[in-house]
Amino acid sequence: MRRWSSFSVAVALLIFACGNQGPYAADRASALTAARGQRTPAPRLSSSTADVAPAGQDQNDPNEAKTRGSMLSAQVEVPPIRPAVVEHPEALRHFFESLSHLEDGSAREDVLVMQLGDSHTAADIGTSAARRALQARFGDGGRGFVAFGRPWPTYVQDGVRGGMTRDFKGERGKFSFGQFVGDGRYGMAGFAIESNRKRGRAWSDLSASASRIEFSFLEQPGGGSFEVFIDDVKKGVVSTRQKTAKSGFRAFDVGEGPHHVEARPRGDGPVRLFGLDLGRSKVGLVFDALGINGARATTVLQWQEPHMAEQLRHQAPDLVILAYGTNEAGDDIPLPVYERQLLDVLGRISRAVPTASCLLLGPPDRGLETPQGWVTVPRLLEIIESQRNVAKAAGCAFYSQLDAMGGPGSIAAWVDEPQPRARRDYVHLTREGYTQLGQAMASDLLRAYDASRSDSNLVSKR
Repeated sequence: MRRWSSFSVAVALLIFACGNQGPYAADRASALTAARGQRTPAPRLSSSTADVAPAGQDQNDPNEAKTRGSMLSAQVEVPPIRPAVVEHPEALRHFFESLSHLEDGSAREDVLVMQLGDSHTAADIGTSAARRALQARFGDGGRGFVAFGRPWPTYVQDGVRGGMTRDFKGERGKFSFGQFVGDGRYGMAGFAIESNRKRGRAWSDLSASASRIEFSFLEQPGGGSFEVFIDDVKKGVVSTRQKTAKSGFRAFDVGEGPHHVEARPRGDGPVRLFGLDLGRSKVGLVFDALGINGARATTVLQWQEPHMAEQLRHQAPDLVILAYGTNEAGDDIPLPVYERQLLDVLGRISRAVPTASCLLLGPPDRGLETPQGWVTVPRLLEIIESQRNVAKAAGCAFYSQLDAMGGPGSIAAWVDEPQPRARRDYVHLTREGYTQLGQAMASDLLRAYDASRSDSNLVSKR
């Protein structure tokens, strides 16, 4: 079973107080500066500047990143194609050691991979392909953390279908007049549903098998209570009223299999539900896909850090993947500022779970229309190089989905195929495209894992 408690809070506070922010701390700016000085310049236009409107400017916009670049008259210099590999695999030592315990049968806890990202992650197509590939080798520890109900109309993930009455509303913060509005407490996924009406109902139909279902919610002054029904049988009443606001968790053991889960507020105060964690009785690998349409890495910085730390410590991931960059490719924020913000996000994660491995997952290709045809957005290539620099400076691994696709210009070719692997917005992929990328990442992770085990004289016993 998953471990349901994490690192000592006292240890985490000591790390923070001493200024040691872990293996990928934000205070490694000097190393980043040195890495940036060795950067291979990203391709730029030989004349004029690309006028690309920001993609997904509003993080609440479900339509997210559509390419709206102006026509360009300049040629784009395309860098040579490089193979997709896991760069800096030594940064994954903790994750690989945890996998080896699963493989040799000595593990007593699940190994958790947690991916935070934008709409590519929210779709849970590439992540589900990676999940299945890794679970096929290391065992199925459960579906992991998923949203409850339907936080936005298009939310659908593998093994989960949710719904809710109009008494519930989605909550994940929003921008208003250039300012972020919200309390920053939205759970590990960065979004929640909320209701204070007695007639409200929210539910999830789970085709993914589970034997333990844990509710994650907000405890707060004046908080209400809700009834839990599983397979139409009342399992209990959960109160969310506490003197201070903090994360709450309540688990229910059920028979192994698919389930219908429902929550009904009693109308005695607001109830905010973050989601469900679906576990199984046997240990294995768990892969959480926590994506938000229109999100950027800076979306994480809008969450309240103590709340995020509570969530991370409770989940105790062995590997945290940050999968952003598509929307940043439409922004005009200076690259040094972007790199510092990315380091800030990694610093938050490190302070909460210092032993977790980290991996920056570069974005897929994104197209821009020019008189010569569709090309890769030049800014995307700069974002990818910045991510490489940050990964190197912060002690994280890096994996390029652009390289896995075949390099710059791939998305245009994928769109034009008889069975397209990319959609005609030249931003998102089809199911076939996402599946290919997810399988490629899993395969390259396994290749790096096997190399690590061989180097450590711990060859797997498959």
